[in-house]
Amino acid sequence: MIGLSYMGNIIEELKKLEIESISRDIHIVGSEKGKWIHEKILELKPKKILELGTATGYSGIILGSEGAELVTIEKDNQRADEAKENFKQFGINANIIIEDGVEIVNGITSNEKEAFDLIFIDFYKKGYFKVLEDCLKLVKIGGYIIADNITFEGCQDYRNAILNDNRLKTEIINIKDGLSISKRLA
Repeated sequence: MIGLSYMGNIIEELKKLEIESISRDIHIVGSEKGKWIHEKILELKPKKILELGTATGYSGIILGSEGAELVTIEKDNQRADEAKENFKQFGINANIIIEDGVEIVNGITSNEKEAFDLIFIDFYKKGYFKVLEDCLKLVKIGGYIIADNITFEGCQDYRNAILNDNRLKTEIINIKDGLSISKRLA
């Protein structure tokens, strides 16, 4: 176990997992976006994070690297098992839910309003728009929703919605296929 207090550069620590994931055609945020996300974690200091799309745990390790409680949703059992091992290796406080992200987020909203400081969306692209309203209920006022692959065709409805929603202040980050960061204002 690496342990949080011993981590130097988290992106360097994740290099092996990045190379392995890419070689297996598992889509992860990668080091360039990962560095930006880590900088945001250091800046925002979220205590509770929801992640939609776990894969091998690469982005979850970055999200939880500063000690936040991570709830992450993954549909694929094998990926969830891999992520669990990777979280353990890096000392990440993660609860993995094996379920469809759209369904589970809808279910969470009935139990926990404004429960998360940050939500990270990186699962199937047509699902982004489907979870937006539920994510707005789950993220605290002043909290953030970050979405990956924002220039993908399946994300156009989501992108238009966040750019035109007066409850959000949104910025598009032009790294590779893009990220968005939206602050919940109301």
